[in-house]
Amino acid sequence: MKEDLIKVNNLKTYFYADEEVSKAVDNISFRIKKGETVCIVGESGCGKSVTSLSIMRLINEPGKIVSGEIIYDNKDLLKMRENDIRNIRGNEIAMIFQEPMTSLNPVFTIGQQLIEGIMEHTLISKKEANNKAIELINIVGLPRAEEIIKSYPHELSGGMLQRIMIAIALSCNPKLIIADEPTTALDVTIQAQILDLLRNIKAEYNTSILFITHDLGVVAEMADYVIVMYAGKIIEEAPVLELFKNPKHQYTMGLLKSKPIIGQRRERLYSIKGQVPDLSELKESCYFSDRCEKCMDICKTKMPKFISESNSHKTACWLYEEGVIYE
Repeated sequence: MKEDLIKVNNLKTYFYADEEVSKAVDNISFRIKKGETVCIVGESGCGKSVTSLSIMRLINEPGKIVSGEIIYDNKDLLKMRENDIRNIRGNEIAMIFQEPMTSLNPVFTIGQQLIEGIMEHTLISKKEANNKAIELINIVGLPRAEEIIKSYPHELSGGMLQRIMIAIALSCNPKLIIADEPTTALDVTIQAQILDLLRNIKAEYNTSILFITHDLGVVAEMADYVIVMYAGKIIEEAPVLELFKNPKHQYTMGLLKSKPIIGQRRERLYSIKGQVPDLSELKESCYFSDRCEKCMDICKTKMPKFISESNSHKTACWLYEEGVIYE
């Protein structure tokens, strides 16, 4: 059995504006094992990206990590000093952001931005760092590395920039890569190449990946284990095959039904009615109750418990009690 690399326990991250509190991440717990890919899936506004930024300790005002633990290497990242967390951030835990064009500095060359990260975390010379940067560009499958290293971000395509972001993430051989929707703005062909690249990196270096997406097709390709988030809560989690074959929560079922299937023609794709609730106006009820096709009276008055049907498949839904569904 694989060891845990990182454990998130009862994490709460809230955003404060005037007198309102938005519970972007509300008391969630999960773990990532060594060499495992965990996908967090859900609609926009469900707390996926805030979860990843909380792990990286990159939450700024008006946001605040209110409570919880993030245990890595027997240390709580939330209790570490800023200097100590900087040594881990980018070195042992790296992040690939959603929009590479806004993540890279437009006034510095690709080489300067790669070399800076390498020299920040390693004790090598600038010449060695330059050679390492060229090697990384080759690893992520870009030709003409010596030319690319002298280029500015605006001179490269979106797909090339995303590969550069992966190269930056790989520069210090991290144990965990957090990928926040890294293929969202890319066409299908380039998306497939980026996913292949991440799978190869995982296989070669035994790197753990936390992959954040709203695309269930990507989940099917990438995930070992899936966490479904809704309105700041984890509402279902399971191994990927189990989740696709036997989804439990009505929200998960809705996500799966809304995905187009090759070979099936439909006049209109299924869509879940309504939208994610305002996170500053949440009530003591099931947050999905207003959109659920099987909503019961108790759903509107009480938060459901997290039920374990097995050690690996859990769901938070009032339709279930002790693993039995009521029709």
